[in-house]
Amino acid sequence: MVSIILGFLGGLGIFLYGTHLLSNGLQRVGASKMRQSLAAMTNTRIKGILSGIIVTFFLQSSTVTNILVVGLVGESILLLSQAFSIVLGSAIGTTFTVQILTFDIAQYASIFIILGTICIMFISKNVWKAIGQIMLSIGFIFFGIGVITSSLEPMSESEEVLAFLVQLSEKPVLLALIGVVFTALMHSSAAMIIIGIAFVTSGVLPISAVLPLVLGANVGDTLPVLISSLASQSEGKKLAIFNFLFKGIGATIAMLLLVFITDWVEYLPGSPERQIANFHTLLNIAIALLFIPFLPWIAKLFRKFLLQRELESSFQVKLDKELLAVPEEALISSKKEIYQLANMVKKDMINQLKGYIDGTVSKEALDDVENMIDESYIEIQQYLLMLGQNKLSSSQSNEEVKLLNILNDIEHIGDIVIRFISKVEKVKENNISLNTNDQEQLNELLDYVEQSYSNSLIAFKENSRKIARSNIQSQSNINQFEKDTKFEHFNSLITKQEHNPEISAVYLDVVNQLMQIYHHSQNISRTILGLI
Repeated sequence: MVSIILGFLGGLGIFLYGTHLLSNGLQRVGASKMRQSLAAMTNTRIKGILSGIIVTFFLQSSTVTNILVVGLVGESILLLSQAFSIVLGSAIGTTFTVQILTFDIAQYASIFIILGTICIMFISKNVWKAIGQIMLSIGFIFFGIGVITSSLEPMSESEEVLAFLVQLSEKPVLLALIGVVFTALMHSSAAMIIIGIAFVTSGVLPISAVLPLVLGANVGDTLPVLISSLASQSEGKKLAIFNFLFKGIGATIAMLLLVFITDWVEYLPGSPERQIANFHTLLNIAIALLFIPFLPWIAKLFRKFLLQRELESSFQVKLDKELLAVPEEALISSKKEIYQLANMVKKDMINQLKGYIDGTVSKEALDDVENMIDESYIEIQQYLLMLGQNKLSSSQSNEEVKLLNILNDIEHIGDIVIRFISKVEKVKENNISLNTNDQEQLNELLDYVEQSYSNSLIAFKENSRKIARSNIQSQSNINQFEKDTKFEHFNSLITKQEHNPEISAVYLDVVNQLMQIYHHSQNISRTILGLI
């Protein structure tokens, strides 16, 4: 019995590791393309289901699909009802994996393992290494299934084990709960269903006993996502709750009709393992057909009872750590938050400088914004650094570095605005009065700074190299304006025979602080062009 348990656990471990590697490998190769497909193919509920099936099967993870959908809903690219249709499709997509795994594939495990090993160890190109990881993971999955099945075969010869399982098979609700618990622990409905199929092919359990396990597995894979969504954004909660509810309701209906379903399943074509896989697929198709007509009303109910509560009076960073599992989505979310922070710097700091000089904006208001910027900067930076600890592709790594540089420039601009305020304070404290021309020059320089920063933000948001390049090309005009400003200031002092050095010192400090803000805004445009 010990050898049976050890063999079973070893096979299960190999299978789970293989599915983990496969999902990660496919996600690195195609997550961004799958995201684009989801955004483009969901203008109807039927297309939403089809895209959910395709993306989930390609990425081998309904969790990753849901993460992509959360991002698209958060950006208002998808409506909530469209997102729900994708979730319905993702449930069907996971069943196709089980369909493939029920064929006699264990015999091909060694082929995939050796080919994957060759690609990883002996070919230097990154593309082939990624392909090698995918092939190796498929080999592990096939091999794990073979070990699980062979380890359970001796159980059919144990009278004690068979007697216990016969008693257990007479309690379908208990079997369903076992399926829920073990699927949640393994984070894989496919693993639980493959185990059930292995019991059938080994002659240990009849099909009727495995069907409740399949129903439990169908619900169990929603629990880890539901629990993790408690700390996520509103969109993530809505999708996780919907996923749990529609699968829970479907499983409950199926359990009530289990006697009739058991007789019906035996008429499905193929071997017993094929019949179980077909039942799993048809179950999720039936649930999708049951829910799809009501998605718009369900979405309205979710919006009504699960309203997103946000602080309207202040900026709040909303970065979901669950997205770190999908680097492409985490980068998109990080960029969105950095843009929101940068926009706050524009509206609540740079655009308020004229008002501060005129006395209509208080120093305390700008200090509060700066404190908020510092806190947000730390939070976003830590998130990006955590993301960098994952295995990123070269393009993802480059994007992460760009975001960190832009974030750094934004934080520096906030610091410089505070230093600018301290320089203006000196003007007020020392009763220094700037002449009309100096004040006009400062206002014009502020206009240049505001325009340059706005252009950089547009280029950043739209990833427009054209706008970034145009913004950089205007630098010579601003540099010349700075020189003209200083020349006119000194010329005015000479004309008026002014000998107070404090006037020039403070005025030039103010000009220099504005130019530093300008240079950091230019740095954002340079980063967009890759000129780091």
